[in-house]
Amino acid sequence: MKKLSKSKLDFDEDLENIKYSIDLNNDSHRSVALIIADRRDYAIKQSGNMQDVLSSNLKDLVKEISVQAIDSQEYLLPDMPLKEAVFRTVLANKNKPISPVAISQKLKSSWPVNTYPRDISPKVIQSLLENMKEYPVKKVVPNDSD
Repeated sequence: MKKLSKSKLDFDEDLENIKYSIDLNNDSHRSVALIIADRRDYAIKQSGNMQDVLSSNLKDLVKEISVQAIDSQEYLLPDMPLKEAVFRTVLANKNKPISPVAISQKLKSSWPVNTYPRDISPKVIQSLLENMKEYPVKKVVPNDSD
């Protein structure tokens, strides 16, 4: 029995060490600027000009959205698709590399009671992050010199 809990602990530690961020340079099939800009607050989206978004600095856009996300209760709704919620969590983290464990914890704190419970465990989050073809998410490989 100890062997099983040891391997689970190792697995959780691995998930804590693997981190993801948004690939701001990925323009493979959709505009990263538009994908990110679409996560802005509704009122700001309505008042904004699309040309301004396309010409804006992506890091500034991410920072703007992360500040909005802190104050908005509608940024991470419990009924939104899990892939979308995971992407928004990475975005709200100011695009700093974040682990599946941290994403899972943030979602659990944002969705304390849900009438339709779903599995938001680190293992499920990891699987989603590895298969998010629609979103410009990349695995961040830590430097060996750290």
